[in-house]
Amino acid sequence: MEVQVRILGAATKLFMELGVRNISMDDVAKSISISKKTIYKYYQDKDQLVYNTISAHIAEMEKNITQIMTAESNPVLQIAKIADFVLEMNKNVHPCVLLDLQKFYPESYTHLTEHRNKFVFQSINQNIKNGIEAGLFRSDLHHNRVTRIYMCLIFSMFQNTLFEGEEQRDFREEYIETIKYHLYAVTTEKGKALFKEISWLSIQP
Repeated sequence: MEVQVRILGAATKLFMELGVRNISMDDVAKSISISKKTIYKYYQDKDQLVYNTISAHIAEMEKNITQIMTAESNPVLQIAKIADFVLEMNKNVHPCVLLDLQKFYPESYTHLTEHRNKFVFQSINQNIKNGIEAGLFRSDLHHNRVTRIYMCLIFSMFQNTLFEGEEQRDFREEYIETIKYHLYAVTTEKGKALFKEISWLSIQP
C-alpha cells in the first residue's frame, strides 16, 4: 500500500505541474526510484493512473470545501476562504492539464465534470441560498441560474484555450477579479460592506 501511495503522489505532482500528456509511466517511476514494472502491479495502464489521480484531487477538493463551509457560517467569507484554498491548491497546476484530460483521457474528464455538476453546483447553490437568508445576497436572485453563471465564470479560468496568444497570464489576479465580480453582483449593501472589510483574508500575492 505504501508503494501505491507513493506512485499516486508522484503521478499527481508530475501530471499537475507538467501536464498529463507530457508525463510517461517511465517518468513517474524514475521520480520515486522504482521500476515501471512495479507501477503496473498497481495500475494496469496510464489511463487508470490518471483516473486515480483525478479521483484523489476531487476527494481533496471536496473534503476541504466541506470543512470550510462547515466551519465558516458567513456566506461571503465562505466564498473568500474557498477561493483562497483553490488558489493555493492550483498554484502550480500546468495550464494544459484540463485540455489534456478532455482530449486524451475522456473518462477522467467526465469524472471531473460530474464532480463539478454535482458537488460544486450544490455547494455554490447552498452558499447563495444562505447568503439570501442572511441578507447578505440580493433577495431577487434566482439561485440556480446564478450558480450556473458563477460556475461558468470560475471554470473559464481553467480553460487555457480562452487565453491563447497571451504571453503572460496572472491566474491569481484573474481569479480574484472573477470572485470580486461575482460578489459585487450578488451582494446587498450589507454584504458589500462586509466584503470590503475582509480584505481578501490571506488571498495575497
